[in-house]
Amino acid sequence: MKAVVLYSGGLDSSLVINLVREWGVQVFPLHISHEFLALDDLPPVEGLKIIDASRELIEVVRNPQYGYGKNLNPCIDCHILMLKMAKQYMEELSADFIVTGEVLDQRPMSQRLETLMLMDKKADLEGLVVRPLSGGLLPTTIPEKKGLLDRNSLLKIKGRTRKPGLELAKKMKITKFFSPGGGCLLTDPSFSKRMADLMRFQEEISTKDIELLKLGRHFRFSPEAKFVVGRNEQENDRIEKLLNPRDTFFYVADTGSPNAVLIGSKKYLKIAAAITARYSDKKGDPQVGVDYKSTKETNKIMVKPIEENELAKLRI
Repeated sequence: MKAVVLYSGGLDSSLVINLVREWGVQVFPLHISHEFLALDDLPPVEGLKIIDASRELIEVVRNPQYGYGKNLNPCIDCHILMLKMAKQYMEELSADFIVTGEVLDQRPMSQRLETLMLMDKKADLEGLVVRPLSGGLLPTTIPEKKGLLDRNSLLKIKGRTRKPGLELAKKMKITKFFSPGGGCLLTDPSFSKRMADLMRFQEEISTKDIELLKLGRHFRFSPEAKFVVGRNEQENDRIEKLLNPRDTFFYVADTGSPNAVLIGSKKYLKIAAAITARYSDKKGDPQVGVDYKSTKETNKIMVKPIEENELAKLRI
């Protein structure tokens, strides 16, 4: 008996991997990765397969069939996408069913009974998704009907409290898992504003575009131009690595300076330089020399650092 277990690295998915193994099921953990995740390295789990769904999820975020949550998170559509990918992996393995760590009514948008059943149906997995933490409260699944699983082994956890899960983790000696919340950047208001701005003004969106949204301070000059300024050395390095040949790169030489990138029209060189100067260690000088380049050739422009009230009008 084999099962694909969707694994996020959080408490609930860590619990169900252990539960299902206790039932004698051969477990194949699957993590659906994408650029909208804000998580560090996953807690280790044996036999983990990782699939990158960034491109598919970009399209889901653009046009979610079932709408957004509080910010720009298309939770229902995202879960359907993950279930579809898990179904493909299940078929490759000739596995018997899929397991998730979802808890009934834990999340108001995506974990209500009618929503869970809808997601299974849309992923063409009706009766094939087992949710061990709440399964005793949910409709009987095909593995139960076939006698592969004992319904009495399914738990009856419901609601937003984490106490039952934490107690179970202590019993199972599970100590490494991500804390709840903060995993998906699309639930973050600041990131969602940046993503909404990108979708409004840019027709083609790449995974590099999404990665850049996670970095620095963002400013919108016009529909055809935006500007990103690094906040620290790590972001500066990443911004430089993400440069597109059509972008214009800015920095102030011989002083503490952010790396910055102008994406789009080059008619905004002066204001981009003024913002770069504002965030450099020379921001108190009346005039600052800012280097910029879009090819191998580097040029310099003298500018007055931008005033804060003008900067605020441009900030995304």
